[in-house]
Amino acid sequence: MRGYRHWSAAAMAVVLLLVSPAPPASAASPEPGGRILYLQFDGSTGVYGALKSVRPNGLDSQDFAMQLGFGASPDYSPDGNRIAYVQGFSLRTMASDGTDDRWLVDAPYGPAFPRWSPDGQWVVAESGGDIVAVHREGYPSGWVNLTETHGNNDLIAAWAPDGRHFATAVYPGIRVYSADGVHMRSLNEMPGAYRLDWSPNGRVIAIEALGDLWLVNAVSGTVRRLTNTPDVQEISPVWSPDGRWLAYGQGPGVHDPELPGFTTDPTIWLMDANGHNRHSTGVHGVPSSWRAAA
Repeated sequence: MRGYRHWSAAAMAVVLLLVSPAPPASAASPEPGGRILYLQFDGSTGVYGALKSVRPNGLDSQDFAMQLGFGASPDYSPDGNRIAYVQGFSLRTMASDGTDDRWLVDAPYGPAFPRWSPDGQWVVAESGGDIVAVHREGYPSGWVNLTETHGNNDLIAAWAPDGRHFATAVYPGIRVYSADGVHMRSLNEMPGAYRLDWSPNGRVIAIEALGDLWLVNAVSGTVRRLTNTPDVQEISPVWSPDGRWLAYGQGPGVHDPELPGFTTDPTIWLMDANGHNRHSTGVHGVPSSWRAAA
């Protein structure tokens, strides 16, 4: 992971000029289903957290009995049957019940934030400021650096639901690539852009930046602010499978230049897609994936 950069108020004003008014509150969305995959940090193990999953009502917790680093950011496969994660320098997958653990590849630089492609055939991750991809069957079946020709500042990837593009956070903003990494365009300027997730309907990208959450139009780059809490960090937005809800981590506003988006005692919260109906699940941790998994 790269060092965090502090941005001036003038730089952040570029983003604020793009903010459009929030739509009026709507009726409450249906209760969310599926399971949320997360890392639980209790403040005693530094940047290592316990890998767990839970239902969005905070019940039926599953403990994988694994301690993983901050950037391990586990991700459910599109069918919910497997989990991609990082352990040390290795990209790995396992069945969603914790069995059948498989090594995929060792990255040349410590990999982080793995994400399955929508067809379930590839896992991408950040490594040395590039986005690399490995086939679900492992290195012999395919391995490629997708972004090396565009400058190594890509941190975290999020796939469009149709699999034709992926977006990346680069601290000054968001880039959008073709699936093969050949074509790239800058979507917008967003100082401090970090973890992001493309909505299931393909229209917007949820992203954290400087401790708040935002929605970015996936075509125009227009930005709408969801949170504005100087003393609290909202981090790691993750869409529900139906696109009606966002899960995210919320915790004390501790800004560490070496660990952007990290807080020692986060809790998982939910809000609907319009930024309303916010409530805590009561579960301590940072969400990284949400699937319609059993």
